[in-house]
Amino acid sequence: MRVGIAIDVTTDVSHEFVTENNIYVLPSTVHLGDRCVVYDRDPASALAFYREHSERRSTATETTAFSVKEIEDLFLNKLVLQHDYVFLITLSSTHSQTYDNAHKASFTILQSYAQVREANNVVGPFALRVVDSLSIFAGPGVLTWETVRLVRAQIAPVEIRQRLDDLAPHIHAYMVPNDLYNLRVRGAQRGDDNIGWLRYGLAKLFDIKPVICTNRSESTPIAYIRHFDKAVEKVFLHAAAQIRRGLLVPMVGISYSGDPEILRTIVGFDALSKTAAEHGVELMLSIMSPTASINVGIGTMSLAYCAKDIEEFET
Repeated sequence: MRVGIAIDVTTDVSHEFVTENNIYVLPSTVHLGDRCVVYDRDPASALAFYREHSERRSTATETTAFSVKEIEDLFLNKLVLQHDYVFLITLSSTHSQTYDNAHKASFTILQSYAQVREANNVVGPFALRVVDSLSIFAGPGVLTWETVRLVRAQIAPVEIRQRLDDLAPHIHAYMVPNDLYNLRVRGAQRGDDNIGWLRYGLAKLFDIKPVICTNRSESTPIAYIRHFDKAVEKVFLHAAAQIRRGLLVPMVGISYSGDPEILRTIVGFDALSKTAAEHGVELMLSIMSPTASINVGIGTMSLAYCAKDIEEFET
């Protein structure tokens, strides 16, 4: 059986990982004033975006996910011919429109694929599984990594499906924003006043950075730490401790809305890298999608792992 993998563009995995494993990326559009730019997982275009906006906050008014029709066209014109089963992994359905769009598109795809395959002399059934990762940014990247591992091992799709459903609730994604402006503005647009002007002003005055953890689609601040590098260091040290405690998937994903190589210079990264190597855990460093940074701000770090027995986050 030919099994394929597709991801939401805001699933943070490296460009090399995407190309080496023939992963399909559903792009999204960023609206920058009177310009519209489509982004996939290409690091060059992402870095160009960050260079352009590094000195000022983004003027983007909104982002547009791959539409229902676009998903239908991608599958019926390409994926149903190249694969017999496709896993489409998305951000949490509460954080991204992609899951809902893909779920709606799946009805048309599954009703129409037979005619398309028959017209192109492709025999046999086709199946599609849309996976809600219940997580954000580096989080669905962990599920994508595990999916690739299982496909390579030639595990049956029904078993892969169950494995992903079992793992998703145990993904813990940590985020450290460097500038709370985007989070405050986007939250206010959604009617969420968790970061009001007073809290934003105090955080800016004292250089306080929240550490936000997303698990089972719920995002909660778990710590407030002065200075970005110190907050990121704490997340790195926490991840190293969790590796020693044990992971369900031997991979830790890390992304940054900017040049991710910057993260290597922060205290704690070398210790995390050494711990990962000692325990056979892969560290995947990637660039955060501009689509994500519109909401969380340039200079944001995301780290994710999958585990049941969670190490306490120490501040």
